[in-house]
Formats: sequence, C-alpha cells, structure tokens
Amino acid sequence: LSERELIRNHVPWTRVVADVKTAHYGRTIELLAFVREHRENLVLKPSDEYGGSGVTLGWETSEAEWDKAIERALTGENGVWIAQERIPTRREVFPYIVPAGRVDYRDMLVDFAPYLFRGKLCGFLTRLSSTGLANVTSGGGQVPAFCVSPKT
Repeated sequence: LSERELIRNHVPWTRVVADVKTAHYGRTIELLAFVREHRENLVLKPSDEYGGSGVTLGWETSEAEWDKAIERALTGENGVWIAQERIPTRREVFPYIVPAGRVDYRDMLVDFAPYLFRGKLCGFLTRLSSTGLANVTSGGGQVPAFCVSPKT
C-alpha cells in the first residue's frame, strides 16, 4: 500500500478547523457548516494538548456547548484545533473493586492500541474508561493485556 492509502485506512477523516472549503470523501463541503451540522459524528480537539485536555466529543455535547467549542477552536486558543470523524469504539463489561472491597461490574470503553514494528506485533497499550475518553485524566486507566495462545 502507498503511504496515503495506509493513512486513509487507519486514520479517521481529520481537518484543521477553519472557515474553508474542503473535501469529505470526494464531496466539496464548507467545513464550519459541516462541523456544526454533524456534531454527533465529530470530535474537536486542540493539537497542542494531551491527556484529553480540551477534547469535545460532539455526541456527548449539547448544541450550545458544541457551538462554544467551535468558537474556541476558531480563536486558535491552545494552538491549532482539529475536527475528526468519530470512529466505532468497543465497549465491554469489566469487573472492578468498589471502595467497600466488593467486586462490581462496569460498562467500559476499550482502547486497544497495538505496537507494530517492521510488520510484527510487538506489544500493545490497553486502556479502559467509563467515559467517552480513554485517558487517565478523564477517569480511564491503563490495564494489563495478554496474548493467549493454545499450548502446542
């Protein structure tokens, strides 16, 4: 695959937030109108932050809050902002220990990020979160994960 094909296959549709025309899967769009209209399928995030700081998930945000996030993105506060298409996320039920010491269960977002080096799986980062963001600052946490193969 070419580098562009690889990016297209593995990175969600992403644009710098600006008052411009751009392409959305071959169709020309007015970016700001598109971002306002498709809140349920987009995320806005500053490019110069980390840990989920400043990230606004359109599907978890009211229309008024989304409009404020767009305006914040246009001011350039915290650098350049991007709009990115929502990708499907996996959710599973996991056990956790509550403060009283008993085990309870919670529906969690699963963020599974494999590390590939020279075409081989060499490890992975796995995070779980009860919120829409899978990072420590938003209530998520890194968890151990194992590759299990049958004995030969």
